[in-house]
Amino acid sequence: MDLPEYSYWIIAGLALVIAEFAVSGLVVIFFGIAALLVGCLKFLGLLDDTAWELTLFAMTSLLLLVFVRRVINDKLMGTERQRQGEEDSAGLVGARATVAEAFSNGVGTVSYRGARWQAQCAHPLHPGDMVRITQHDGLWLTVEPWTPGPQTPAE
Repeated sequence: MDLPEYSYWIIAGLALVIAEFAVSGLVVIFFGIAALLVGCLKFLGLLDDTAWELTLFAMTSLLLLVFVRRVINDKLMGTERQRQGEEDSAGLVGARATVAEAFSNGVGTVSYRGARWQAQCAHPLHPGDMVRITQHDGLWLTVEPWTPGPQTPAE
């Protein structure tokens, strides 16, 4: 069974669009869309020369990659923002925690709301001591011994 010439473009286009799910990265899909476009134009009889088919495929793929990919990628992936100042998105700074393991060389473990955190402190701390969280940086906390009442910055 001999397939019409346009069907090769359409089959290749569908295969490329489906391949985007396996490869990801928003690249292969644009080649698939360009192949589908060429196949449709070939089906309608608007293209009959292989050189024009390949040229249209290459140009459409390139234009889609350059102009459309950036817009779609920004919509799907979003943009990353830089942190402004010392924001504490987890709300840990100022909270009270309990020392879970003794601090050795300024590093130990604290327990806060049932979770254990790696922490650092300039003061010697022992299990059961209460501490105030002064800084939260990723998976690390900086703590100081707990003293009741308002805290003033150390000079």
